[in-house]
Amino acid sequence: MPTLPLTSVRSRRVTLPSVVVTILVGFLIAACSTTGFSKTAPPVSSTCHSAQQCAVPVEVDCGQSPCVIRISSQFTNVDANGFDVVWQIVPKAGQSYTFKDPGGIAFKETEGQQVFRCHSEANGARFKCHSNVKNGKPYEYGIELIGSPPVSPLDPWIVNR
Repeated sequence: MPTLPLTSVRSRRVTLPSVVVTILVGFLIAACSTTGFSKTAPPVSSTCHSAQQCAVPVEVDCGQSPCVIRISSQFTNVDANGFDVVWQIVPKAGQSYTFKDPGGIAFKETEGQQVFRCHSEANGARFKCHSNVKNGKPYEYGIELIGSPPVSPLDPWIVNR
C-alpha cells in the first residue's frame, strides 16, 4: 500500500506584542465608531427674533491653563432666523483680544462659507455674519481670537431658518 506524503502546516507563533497591538487597534476602531469623527449639531439653544437678539458674547476664561474661549450655553447652536449674527468680545482685565481678520468667525464646510458673509467690526472687537439663505441647515464654525494670553479656537454651530 503506498504511503501518502504528510504535509505539515506551519503554525504561526503569536507573540505578546502582536496581541497587544491587535487589542489596541480594536479599541481604537470601537472608540471611533461610537464617538465618531463627524460631529452633529446640538439642538438649537437660541432663536433670534431681531438683530439685537443675535448678539453672542465671547469671553476668554483663563481660570485654567491654557485659556479657553467660552460662549454661554444659550449660544451653542444659534438659529439666526434670517438675521445677522454678531459676536462681541467681552473685555476683561489683563486680557487683550481681537477677532482674527480674516477668519475670526470661519465656517468649516464649503456650503457654510458660501451661505454666510462675515467681516470684522469695531477694530476687531466684533465680528458680523450675514446670510440671505434660509435653509434650516446647521453649520459648524470656529471662533478664533488673537491676543494675550494665547487661546485655542472654539467650534460651535449656527442654523439659518
